[in-house]
Amino acid sequence: MAKIVAVVICLTLGLPPSGSATSGTGSLLRSAAKLSGLAPRRAVPTAKLSRRRYDSLLARSLARDYPQSLRQVDARLYARLGLINGGVQLHVVTRSKTSRAWYDPVGRRLLLRRTPMAGRASVIHELVRALVDQHYGLRRISGLRARDRDRAIAAQAIVDGTAALASGLRAQALRGSPLDRFLELEYTAGLGPGRALASELRYLGGRAALGSALRTFPQTTEQLLHVDKFPEREPALTVRLPSQVGVATLRTAESFGELDARNLLRAFRISNAAVAAAGWGGGRIGLYDNGHGDDVAALALRWDTPEDAAEWRDAFSAYLATAFPGEVARDCPPLDRCWSGPADLAVGMFGETAVFAAGPGSDAIAAALLVQG
Repeated sequence: MAKIVAVVICLTLGLPPSGSATSGTGSLLRSAAKLSGLAPRRAVPTAKLSRRRYDSLLARSLARDYPQSLRQVDARLYARLGLINGGVQLHVVTRSKTSRAWYDPVGRRLLLRRTPMAGRASVIHELVRALVDQHYGLRRISGLRARDRDRAIAAQAIVDGTAALASGLRAQALRGSPLDRFLELEYTAGLGPGRALASELRYLGGRAALGSALRTFPQTTEQLLHVDKFPEREPALTVRLPSQVGVATLRTAESFGELDARNLLRAFRISNAAVAAAGWGGGRIGLYDNGHGDDVAALALRWDTPEDAAEWRDAFSAYLATAFPGEVARDCPPLDRCWSGPADLAVGMFGETAVFAAGPGSDAIAAALLVQG
């Protein structure tokens, strides 16, 4: 995800030598410092690159922190969730090329594309990220996406949210396909929830409170979305996906946070998405090989209370009807409902646990998730 996947541009990728970088950013750096309250500790070297070179470095660095193998897994998961019919790689690369300014925390340089040039707000935004790096360090985020999706989104969002308070950048209206909307929500988490948390923390406790969030990032997107959850530092509830269900084998799994749950509903324009996702306690999504050459996506969520789980069930039912209109419902105890058709769906809920699976053999996998929960 353009920002969430930590587009890290290393010096070894062929940046101009240090002598060719401009020596500073002058008044814009002073403006960024004044707006953010973060005093520069050193200059921010700036390299101006051709459009082709800038885009090439950005794409290569994206592939480094969000490797092809992980993109392929996400593409299969997104397809089973009804978001796409094809691969996700093109969308990710295309989105990254809309960037015109980027602060690289590994090389500690501001990269600017010559044409078209970045606007003042975009440069200030990246300079504030540079100042955050000087005070708190941003290399901690590099590689985090591959280890913990939800934690990486939360960490990057509070950094981008801090920068957005100074730059004035905001998330744009959602457009396009469900995939376009979902990815836009994830890419711009900093301009929405991240900016909101940064603003609330600064209002409640001043720059010291905001600094605490930059020193120790939110651990989950629940902490990002709810200012009262942030100081509690409550960890996510443990959710495990069984490694084997009959002949089906778990290939890969990653965290699925409150923001993911909210964004999935919003991608299909389901009303009350924020309310339905609130009460999230923990979540995990995975991809199974069903033993016959097919993928099965599996999602398990734990909620704080049965009432929270019931709110999610109602909203999720609306999502299923919108995303998979051609499926035929059938009973499949002990699950709540299964659907036969191209997608082959299964859902179930027991107490605070809600499960969903999509793909051939989804009913057996969903039932195993429910028992595990």
